[in-house]
Amino acid sequence: MRAGWAILSLLLVLQLHSAWSQTVQTILTNGPSSNRLNIVVLSEGYTSAQLTQFLVDATNAVNTLLSHAPCQEYRNYCNAFAIKVASNQSGSDHPVGPTYRDTYFNSSYDQFYDLLITIPPNDFDTNYNHGQGKIDSLLQTNVPLCHLPILLVNDTVYGGSDGFDKTAIASVGFSSFDILTHETGHVLANLGDEYSLPYPGFPDTEEPNTTRQTNAALIKWKSWIPTNTPLPTPPVATNSSVIGLFEGAHYHSNGWYRPKLNCMMNTPGVSFCEVCSEALVLSIYQRVRPVDGFLPATTNFSVATTQALSFSVALLQPTTHNLGVQWQTNGVAVPGATNMSFNILPVLLGNGTQTVSAVVKDNTTLVRNDPANLLSQTVRWTLNVNIPQLHLDSPLWLAGGKFAFRISGNAPLGVVVHSSTNALTWTPVATNSLFGGQFWYTNFTAGAQKKFFRASTPP
Repeated sequence: MRAGWAILSLLLVLQLHSAWSQTVQTILTNGPSSNRLNIVVLSEGYTSAQLTQFLVDATNAVNTLLSHAPCQEYRNYCNAFAIKVASNQSGSDHPVGPTYRDTYFNSSYDQFYDLLITIPPNDFDTNYNHGQGKIDSLLQTNVPLCHLPILLVNDTVYGGSDGFDKTAIASVGFSSFDILTHETGHVLANLGDEYSLPYPGFPDTEEPNTTRQTNAALIKWKSWIPTNTPLPTPPVATNSSVIGLFEGAHYHSNGWYRPKLNCMMNTPGVSFCEVCSEALVLSIYQRVRPVDGFLPATTNFSVATTQALSFSVALLQPTTHNLGVQWQTNGVAVPGATNMSFNILPVLLGNGTQTVSAVVKDNTTLVRNDPANLLSQTVRWTLNVNIPQLHLDSPLWLAGGKFAFRISGNAPLGVVVHSSTNALTWTPVATNSLFGGQFWYTNFTAGAQKKFFRASTPP
């Protein structure tokens, strides 16, 4: 009976794996999903016969996204997967046409102009289960650790949206992958649109790159603003590379401000400004930790050996710069200890409760404001050091030219007494245990030869 259940279980596992492999395909892998930014691209408006093309389009979309700064610098922090779902018809709805397509996620362009692409719940269908609910269900089943869902719409008309901050949506039309990068800024870092065109009823909530604040001391990106920059900042060509306070953002032409004259969040196709780049880097570190692993894997243990202790960290390195490492003992930095491994003799720590720490930090110039200390991670080992310590004292001359001395201290495994005539070559002469924390050694061979003595614990 048990064997039958084992076979059945194996068959179920194989069937589930087969179903997963048919639905999900890896585009990019850089490590375990538990410590990576996981991107998942889903197919919309691709028929069964077009799913092979979808894998090509999805790969191109991910590569384009990760070719833009700052994501390019943190490409190694990302995994990417494709979820293949067939639609009955290719394309998407175009109410302006009107043209309608039978697609899996019921995507539709805007009813007034072909640019904005949404899925239910939207103006056409308020049922969450007809659109976003399907995405959420597929992700939960196949890639539950997804951080950035992307819905790739098989339509050649330029368009996309942020899926109400839940899913980056983009078509495969010309330059639509620039829209995808823009929408990623919304979904990953909660960046705001920097458009000046009115959007009646849009929530008056500030984002990392939008503000109504004009007091220089209170502007959230003040550390990026050069000294003597006029605030508000004139929108002239000479200020095109300056971080300041440019009026026009958050769907308001006045009273709202953005950091730079132009940015990806204003005009798809240009680079993210410094403030938006900072927000994106911080959003990555909200989901990924720079330490990928460490040894010893146990961070609390006892030490009763005099041999050197070895510690190490495995780091998730950015593309063009290395993370900084500083080793500490008991909270004090060890000079020159900046490698990924660290060795120390327990005797240098001393007996009692001691700590060894690796402080890892990304010193990227892309971030100036990190109030939550997201770019740093500390791995700390707590050690209960109990090293045997021996003392030789109380020498006594005995009758017949003999002598004795006391060995005291802490040696749970016993002691070995060595003698030497030159303090270079040592010979063991006695092995014994400490009783009551001491042992008296007696030289039973009388003689005038001078000798040195030492005591140690067995290896």
